[in-house]
Amino acid sequence: MSSSSESNHKDQIHQIIKKINQSWLEGHPENLNQFFHDKIMIVSPDFKILGAGKAICVKSYSDFITQAAIKDYQESEPEVHVWANTATAFYNFEMAWEMAGKSFKESGWDFFVFTYENGKWLAVWRMLFSTPQT
Repeated sequence: MSSSSESNHKDQIHQIIKKINQSWLEGHPENLNQFFHDKIMIVSPDFKILGAGKAICVKSYSDFITQAAIKDYQESEPEVHVWANTATAFYNFEMAWEMAGKSFKESGWDFFVFTYENGKWLAVWRMLFSTPQT
């Protein structure tokens, strides 16, 4: 892969991550369907499967935003690495929200694995490392 091609792929993944977060933050989790592979998996930091399949993973975002009122969300610029048709991307975040009358804050890292299929990048795997703040 040429350096300009690799740079272009990295830019595409940066934009996908921006659009993923924009979708759920703006209350449109249905937009995530275009960024997720049919067999995407969300796993916990101890590698337990939290959700498998596009519909279930999109629903996890939807469930969260219908129950929580996001008060603040900040993320760093993603670190992206590309190898042929595989890429990884990770970034740190800080978030504050209210749910069921209680306030919450957490910070952590979001980690994605992408595959390049049929001319586009799709997220196939996601792990969220987070630590509640007091």
